[in-house]
Amino acid sequence: MSGSQTISHDELQMWLLDRIAFYLDRPAENIDPAVELARYGIDSVYAISIISDIEDHLQVEVDVAEARRRETVADLTAYLVGLVR
Repeated sequence: MSGSQTISHDELQMWLLDRIAFYLDRPAENIDPAVELARYGIDSVYAISIISDIEDHLQVEVDVAEARRRETVADLTAYLVGLVR
């Protein structure tokens, strides 16, 4: 994705759910965007990997500490949409 393209909130959230599902080896539809990621077993290693994927996909630099403060997919999506607008 180039910097000139925009991504909608819904598209980004679906992509994020897919990436998290990949790391957790479970269907994306079984991950609730409103549930804390820690409840799904997302630890610091997974979090860093996901943030790296986000940076590659969106071509933005993500503040790891700031991203880690977002406890749900919904919160993380809202933060990321703000970075790419």
